[in-house]
Amino acid sequence: MDQVHASAESERLTWDEICRRHVNEWVVLIDTDWVNDTDFEFRAATVSGHAKTRKESSPIVKQAFLSHEEVGCFFTGPLFGPPIR
Repeated sequence: MDQVHASAESERLTWDEICRRHVNEWVVLIDTDWVNDTDFEFRAATVSGHAKTRKESSPIVKQAFLSHEEVGCFFTGPLFGPPIR
């Protein structure tokens, strides 16, 4: 698990800033300032931690839920689905 990083950062970042700092990683976000309740758009959030795989981010998510009611885990890279038939 050398690719898992809990973060002591308290800096609030935009999604673009998060993606630039954590390329192709799973980021655990807390203190998210959502624009609305219907989509992914938010103004800023704090990165609680990050990891190379979703499975490795799981302990960070669990730790974040100990002190935050709302926690999100998102991938900063391109998403690939099943091949189009």
